[in-house]
Amino acid sequence: MVLSGCQAPQSANGSAGPTIEFTSVPTAGAGNPEKLSTIKGRVIGAHRDQQIVLYARGETAWWVQPFANQPFTKIQPNTKWSSYTHPGTEYAALLVGADFQPPPTADVLPTAGVVTFAVTHGEPALWLRWWFPFICVIAGVSAIFGFYRLRLHQTTRKLSIRFEERLSERMRVAQELHDTLLQGVLSASMQLHVAVDQMPTDSPAQPALNHVLQLMGQVVEEGRNTVRGLRSSLGSAHDLELAFSRIPQELSIQKEIGFRVVVEGPALPLQPAIRSDVYSIGREALVNAFRHSRATDIEVELEYTATQLRVLVRDNGCGIDPEVLHSGREGHWGLSGMRERAERIGGRLKVSSSANSGTEVDLRVPSNLAFESHRSNRASNWFTKLYTRDKEASTSEPEKLGQDK
Repeated sequence: MVLSGCQAPQSANGSAGPTIEFTSVPTAGAGNPEKLSTIKGRVIGAHRDQQIVLYARGETAWWVQPFANQPFTKIQPNTKWSSYTHPGTEYAALLVGADFQPPPTADVLPTAGVVTFAVTHGEPALWLRWWFPFICVIAGVSAIFGFYRLRLHQTTRKLSIRFEERLSERMRVAQELHDTLLQGVLSASMQLHVAVDQMPTDSPAQPALNHVLQLMGQVVEEGRNTVRGLRSSLGSAHDLELAFSRIPQELSIQKEIGFRVVVEGPALPLQPAIRSDVYSIGREALVNAFRHSRATDIEVELEYTATQLRVLVRDNGCGIDPEVLHSGREGHWGLSGMRERAERIGGRLKVSSSANSGTEVDLRVPSNLAFESHRSNRASNWFTKLYTRDKEASTSEPEKLGQDK
């Protein structure tokens, strides 16, 4: 880009003639005699015996450039010229004849013997350019985003390592429960059953012993469900939906209760380290709803999005006492255990309840912690948007038809 002077190139006597232009100007500055910068330009219509004299303006006066004993710059055959200059707030290029004697310094640029001249301001410093604040803002945002991504990666890695350790510990506990406690209770139950069978039918102790056998059977069944939950892999994307669907059968619910599992968005496989915790939170909420809420309608909603996994358990029962909801029931650890699990896996748990609308247990886990691969989650983002768009279209179509009628 051709840099013309702040004062238009002109002949010294005001008549039409040669013109001189700048094509490259150093940064504006003053008071640094050690620094030299390149300055370039071109001349149109100059004679062979004419030369360029450069001046740079200091704080109070003009100084010939680059040195007092080297004031002349030759014009090249292609009409271009190039030289060096010390920093100045303004720069001047004078086209002069061969007999011109430039003064080393002057308060005003010389005009006697000058054919034409051009004056321009120095280029502003980098931090004074108009685009510099925008570059700083972009660099700052990029640095913050990069730091955030780094911290997120480190946090995710630490959580994954901790989750894997917990998963191994869960497997060990499940094996210990199955091989020691559960097998011991089952063996005692079998021996007690044999003893009851050998007792006379009219024995007064038989009803009490039968009740003990029934309680031991329930303990064994609940122990098996606990071991199954500890060892559950929930490996495929649809295992969570199937696991929740089987809970009414596991609890042997006899009364008629409306129950359904709703899935929003394409199901994604969960991280191995959080599968059991997500299932345990949902199962605890369902067990409470089936056993204590006196609800007639219970629903589980699984929502898979590009940003989070959401598990919502709702019922239309009698609700939870506000004091119990806030501090829990003495001797019972269901609500507190759910909250601890949610915090441990990096999720957020919200429990809301009222006597009129029932209870809602809402668990949300960020996608980078919930799903097996955050990249695969990104890849499925398009499918999720497509699914949502199709769903909105399908719900808006009946409304449109109703309006047409």
